[in-house]
Amino acid sequence: MFKICVVGCGAMSLGGHGPSFKKYSEDYKDVVLAGCCDIIEEAAIKYKEKFGFEKHYTDFKVMLDEIKPDVVSLTCPVALTKPLSIEIMKKGCNIIMEKPPGLNKEEIDEMLAQAEKSKVFVRTAFNRRYTPLIQKLKELTSGKRIFNITYQMYRSSRRDADFATTAIHAIDAVRNIVGADYKKVDFSYQELSDINENVANIYLNCEFENGVIGQIALVPMGGAIVERITVNTLGESYFVELPFWHNLDVPGRLRCVKEKKLFIDISGPELIDTGEMFEEMGFYEENRSFFELIRSGADISCDLESGIQSVDIANCIRERKSVYYK
Repeated sequence: MFKICVVGCGAMSLGGHGPSFKKYSEDYKDVVLAGCCDIIEEAAIKYKEKFGFEKHYTDFKVMLDEIKPDVVSLTCPVALTKPLSIEIMKKGCNIIMEKPPGLNKEEIDEMLAQAEKSKVFVRTAFNRRYTPLIQKLKELTSGKRIFNITYQMYRSSRRDADFATTAIHAIDAVRNIVGADYKKVDFSYQELSDINENVANIYLNCEFENGVIGQIALVPMGGAIVERITVNTLGESYFVELPFWHNLDVPGRLRCVKEKKLFIDISGPELIDTGEMFEEMGFYEENRSFFELIRSGADISCDLESGIQSVDIANCIRERKSVYYK
């Protein structure tokens, strides 16, 4: 049996990961949703009943000692990611954790050291990497010369003082699509301190090691929840509208224009089984593929390292840096 435990039963886990675990247990009959834990017992009970977990806990150490799971899903505030993940690794558990994997490189280095010491596998849940529309975009542009990429991330009236923990999604997605590390990033900030401390619209001009030029617009104080991507290759322009719960672009779409004519037009639901948002947004595949790698017995590399540059650049936003060099 393959036993899954959950630490953190809040909104992100409820909306994206919980439905993924339920579907995975239905698709693979030897899977046990063994335990879920939250410091708020009512949240853990709700999670257990909603997704079919066997037991609920308020102390994750007790849960892990009793169940000895094959993998743990960790969803918590970013300030707690490092200490909680290290405690879970010390129990000998593989982890898939919500982004970002720590606040800075130093925290990731500590987590990497513990993963190696405990001989466990760790994945960061950058769900855009597994979003079917982005995976299709990468397939269609594979082997082609990308000239430039733009990524627009808009949110509605987000007044949180640290938008970097959301912005990292755009930063990581662009790097993943381009297929190369950032070489240099210039930052511009449209400060909105009259609205709330540290609130700003943020703009990134990016150069990549493979010559691609990128622009990222992060606008937390807009009026819509939108993420849109444009990629230009020789003679082709690709346009992607990512779906999110209740957003303008549901159910998502990918278009390619070639020689001024619509050449490809794919809607998000065409690429998935269920038509559910948790699958269309990549939550299911990021979990399923990690679980299957663990079950295969393969020598999985710890993918914490793949998120270091994304964390570094997000931290530049947090610290209001003007430029980043690799």
